[in-house]
Amino acid sequence: MMKTQGQSDPLVTVLALVATVVGLLAVWDSGYARAAVNGQLVPRELQSQIVFSLVSVVVGVLVSRMRPSRMRKAAWVGLFLVVVGMVLVELPGVGKEINGARRWIDFRLFTVQPAEFAKLAVIVFLAALLAAWKPVKAKAVKHWGEAVDRIWMPRLAKAFPALLVVVTILMVERERDLGTMMVVVAAGFGTLFVAGADKRLLACLAAAALVTGGAFIFKESYRSDRIANHIHRWNDDNVDGPGYQTTQSETALAQGGLLGVGLGNGRAKHVLPAPTTDFVLATVGEEFGLVGSLAVIGLLAAVTWRLMVRALASQDVFARGVLGGVAAWIAFQTTVNVLMVNGAFPPVGVPLPFVSAGGSSLVALWAAVGLCQAVLCGEKVVVKEEEDASGRDGWRHGRPRVSRA
Repeated sequence: MMKTQGQSDPLVTVLALVATVVGLLAVWDSGYARAAVNGQLVPRELQSQIVFSLVSVVVGVLVSRMRPSRMRKAAWVGLFLVVVGMVLVELPGVGKEINGARRWIDFRLFTVQPAEFAKLAVIVFLAALLAAWKPVKAKAVKHWGEAVDRIWMPRLAKAFPALLVVVTILMVERERDLGTMMVVVAAGFGTLFVAGADKRLLACLAAAALVTGGAFIFKESYRSDRIANHIHRWNDDNVDGPGYQTTQSETALAQGGLLGVGLGNGRAKHVLPAPTTDFVLATVGEEFGLVGSLAVIGLLAAVTWRLMVRALASQDVFARGVLGGVAAWIAFQTTVNVLMVNGAFPPVGVPLPFVSAGGSSLVALWAAVGLCQAVLCGEKVVVKEEEDASGRDGWRHGRPRVSRA
């Protein structure tokens, strides 16, 4: 018998809390030197991160109390609002440009990056779509025209809402944010894979993603130039120019060695343009060595592992999709950031989950944690009710049992 009898997973929340606290310490450590030069006692990034950490936890708690059934019904609304937000970014007086990129909505006191919430919106939308999916039964057909009419057109009609996901991905790419677009695609793919989408469909989507990704790279000359400069980043012409961030990050990790140079003794935070955001792991690796870096990465791996374990154990399609999608999101984003910091990948503007400074990213991640708890509490599981013969005075199914004695 199917009953709603799910349980939340406190371990996921505890791991996310620990990762957030580690992030606060990392932001302070990598930002205090520059703050001192500017006459500030506390780094501005840390002040914002503390506020957003509190807001994020509250958002996570509120989302965790939502009913999964309502989430499924409102999934398309969330994705539509994200697309609207990315349209507002383009409007003068509403959108804000930072470092040549226009990705933020300016609320004066703070800014919001809608693309960060696209990751979660795509996961919920695809999970809801798969949960409501009813396979089209193949019918005996005599010719290809009948097959198109009876089989393929109904399937396309059912998959039509997924075009909103394609629009979302294109909007993220339009913001010149290929890194975030990659994370959105990976999160969506993880959702489909864990929720049990057809393997042939997944293969086609993977091939399409690779081809489209390559086309997007060569669509803008600065992207292909970035890759070329990254390959030759240690050349004299690039080491102090296009390859500066990566070479400084690599140097910091090399100097850190196994155990690091010690808290506060790092050099990277004095020279990196963005020591508290995308390259925060460089300071961690320099001051705490390989051991410190692996501890941070292991913490995020533990969050991913726990979510994936619960996803694979779930019998509810929507819960599997959400848990698997969030796990894929955190795992892929962590991997890209680590590869970027150690020089294996060119800089693409992908923050380290829970650790890098960034309000929108942190709020989106904690909303995802709350969503995971909500689907775990509301998932439907098989409950086998045992008959209590002793409490029925020998009655079973409304009839007395006859003794064979």
